[in-house]
Amino acid sequence: MKTQVRATFVSGMFKPDENLYLPDHTRVILTIEPIPERPKSSEAWVSLKNRIRERPVHAAGKHFSRDELHERH
Repeated sequence: MKTQVRATFVSGMFKPDENLYLPDHTRVILTIEPIPERPKSSEAWVSLKNRIRERPVHAAGKHFSRDELHERH
């Protein structure tokens, strides 16, 4: 049985976020992969505004007709 469970490392021990329902003394293999922390909403907003400034969307270009967009024959 393979199960993926998120856990928190506290005082030298892993504390699973959910109950594992394993018998005592069951040996398991642990693969450790840190979960990247989410940026704070203010940091995410600043990042989004910076990306928009770097790659703006220009609406002043040519507007294609429906036929031009769909290349109808």
